[in-house]
Amino acid sequence: MKPQANLLFYLFCIVSLTEISLIALGYQEYRIFSKPLIIPLLTLVYLQSTPRTRPLHKDAIFIALLFSWIGDVLLQLEGLFVPGLLAFLTAHLFYIVFFMRTDSSNDSFFKLRPVMIIAVIAYLIELMYLLWPTLGEMKIPVLVYGITISTMLSAAFWQYQKLENKTARYFIIGATLFVLSDSLLAVDKFRSSFAFAGMSIMSTYILAQLFIVLGAIRYRIGASSSSVDQA
Repeated sequence: MKPQANLLFYLFCIVSLTEISLIALGYQEYRIFSKPLIIPLLTLVYLQSTPRTRPLHKDAIFIALLFSWIGDVLLQLEGLFVPGLLAFLTAHLFYIVFFMRTDSSNDSFFKLRPVMIIAVIAYLIELMYLLWPTLGEMKIPVLVYGITISTMLSAAFWQYQKLENKTARYFIIGATLFVLSDSLLAVDKFRSSFAFAGMSIMSTYILAQLFIVLGAIRYRIGASSSSVDQA
């Protein structure tokens, strides 16, 4: 990373650790300062680390991070869970767009073995089976969101052997952690609260965004050096 990106990355780590510490210590009221800073700092790391080959409004990763930040802000406000859910759904859609548009001369492992995606479908069915009785009027919104995050995870898996191995692993780890974070949030909100829910949800969410961005940085740099940048 460039020196500016390194500094921003350290700030991102500090703010993220502060956020987790505030949750652990029960100082929820102070999270209004820490949580909204996490994604903007990560976005700046991404922008400082990648060549600008396209305007920001055409950069799927930037737009996904923007809607993630909007979702973070909305979920901190009382009574705005559904708008926050819509913001994150939009973020996932742009992550899907990015994953579907990555360019490579290699075939994906899952293109040759699409049956492997059944595992993602099975996870979605199991999660919805667990949540369905307690969702009430949120049944359809949560189902749509569940289908979206499952599609995002499948699209991330599709990068395996299509892209360079480390880049693909970053995407797969990030997408998996994102699904885990969203699943934990859904269980805590709609099923039953559990110990260390806030710390678990937020730590997996932060790591999810970090791994996806690290993968995107590697992809953008590699694509720039080979003059291929479709996503």
